[in-house]
Amino acid sequence: MLSIIIVLLNLLIETSVSLTVVVPPDPIEAHVGSTVILPCWISPPENAEALEIRWYRQGHFNNPVLLYNQGKIQDIQDCFRNRSSLTLRSDQSGGLEDGDVSLRLEKLTFQDEGSFHCYVSGEHSYDKKEVVLKITSPSDSSGPWMALFLILLICVLLGLFGLILYKYRHKLTDGEEETLERLIKAVVEDMNTEELREHAVEITIDRERLHPDLMVSKDCKMLRDSDEYKPTGEGFPYQLCAYGAQRFTSGRHYWEVELVRENSPPKIFWMIGVVKHGNFIIRDSSALTASAGFWFLCSDGPRGFYTNTDPPVKLSLTPRPERLGVLFDYDDGQLSFYNVTERKHLLTISSRFSGSVVPLFNPGAGDESPLKILDLPKPVEPAEPSQPLLSNMVTVELDVKASDNPETVEPAEPSQASHISTSDESSAVGISNSSDTRLTKAV
Repeated sequence: MLSIIIVLLNLLIETSVSLTVVVPPDPIEAHVGSTVILPCWISPPENAEALEIRWYRQGHFNNPVLLYNQGKIQDIQDCFRNRSSLTLRSDQSGGLEDGDVSLRLEKLTFQDEGSFHCYVSGEHSYDKKEVVLKITSPSDSSGPWMALFLILLICVLLGLFGLILYKYRHKLTDGEEETLERLIKAVVEDMNTEELREHAVEITIDRERLHPDLMVSKDCKMLRDSDEYKPTGEGFPYQLCAYGAQRFTSGRHYWEVELVRENSPPKIFWMIGVVKHGNFIIRDSSALTASAGFWFLCSDGPRGFYTNTDPPVKLSLTPRPERLGVLFDYDDGQLSFYNVTERKHLLTISSRFSGSVVPLFNPGAGDESPLKILDLPKPVEPAEPSQPLLSNMVTVELDVKASDNPETVEPAEPSQASHISTSDESSAVGISNSSDTRLTKAV
C-alpha cells in the first residue's frame, strides 16, 4: 500500500513540473545581411541553465543550429558557426535564469529563410515550438522610391550627355569614317618661312641604317624604293625606312623634304617624322607607336593622311603637300609639319623626348617621284619675329610618355598618345628645286 502511494506522488510531481515553450505567433522578418532575434521562452518563467536547449531546422534534429546542454553550448551547425548564439529577447529579459532561450542569428542570407524549432528539455519533461523566419531584400521596402530615383538618374545622365554633344559638336568632322579618327577642325594660320629657316640644319641619310630595298643618292639626300622591291601586301610598306645621320638631344631643328619632281605628280606614299635612336628594326605597323619612340605623319595614298598617335588622327590635306617642312623642338617636346608651298601649318605632335632622336624617312613604294631632302640657306638678315611659329591652334589633349628603351622594337599595343594641333590656310610661295641626283641602291 505504501509503495502505491509513493508511485502516485512521483506521478503528481512529474505532472506539476512540466514546462511550456512560448514563441511569437507571427513570422519574424529581417533583411539579408542583418541580425535577427528569434524569441523563445519558458512559461511560467523557470531557470533554464540546467536544461537542454536545442535550435534546429526542419528534419535536422541531430544537426542543430545551436545546442546548449550541461551549462554550455555543445554544438553549432557549420553554416551557422560564428553566426548563432543564445541571447535576450528584450532588455527586460532575465536571460537563461528567467527561462529566456531566444536565438540570435547574424549576417543573414536568403538560405536562412524558413522554420526554426525551439526545443527545451528537462529531466522529466520537454516542449518545442516553431518560429518562421522570412528574409527580405533591403530594397523591398523602398522599391518604388528606388525605381523613381534610377529613372531620374538616367534622365539626368542622358541630358548631360546630350549637352556635351551639343557643346562639342563643332569638333566632329564631316565626311570622315565613323571611327575614333578625331580630326581637329582647321584654323587659319600663316607660316613664317623665314623664321622657321633660322633653325635649318643639314640632314643626310644614314647609309648604314638603310633598308636593303631602298635606293639613295650619292649625296645621301634623295631616296626611293628600288626597282626590285616587290610589295608583300596591300598596306603601306612601313619597313622601308631610312634614318637621318644627325642625332638631336636638345634645341630646335628644321628641314624640308621635296615630294614632287618636275613634270610628275606629287608623291602619294610617304612617311616623315622622327624616331628614337636605336629603334631601327621594324617588323610591322604595330611596332610604330609613340611609346616605342616613333612620331610621324604618314601619307598612305587613297587612305589619306594620319599620325601614329593613340588614337590615330586622320587628316584631309588639300592640296596634297609638294614640299613638307619639319620643325623638331626637342626641349619643348613638339614635332610640327608645314605645307611650305601653300605656306600653312598642318599639325603639331606634342610629346616628351629623351635620349638621342634622329629624322625618319620612308618613301613608300610605286611613286614616280622620289623623296628629296633639301638644302636650306639661312637668311642673310634675321627676320624680326612678327608672329610665333605656332599660333591659333585647336588642340586635342592625349597622355604622352616616350619609351626610354633604345633596344630593338618588338610589336606592341599602342600605349602612348600625343597632343595634336592643326591649322589650315592657303597662300602660294615658291622655292627653287635643286637639280636631280642619281640614285644608287644601298649594299
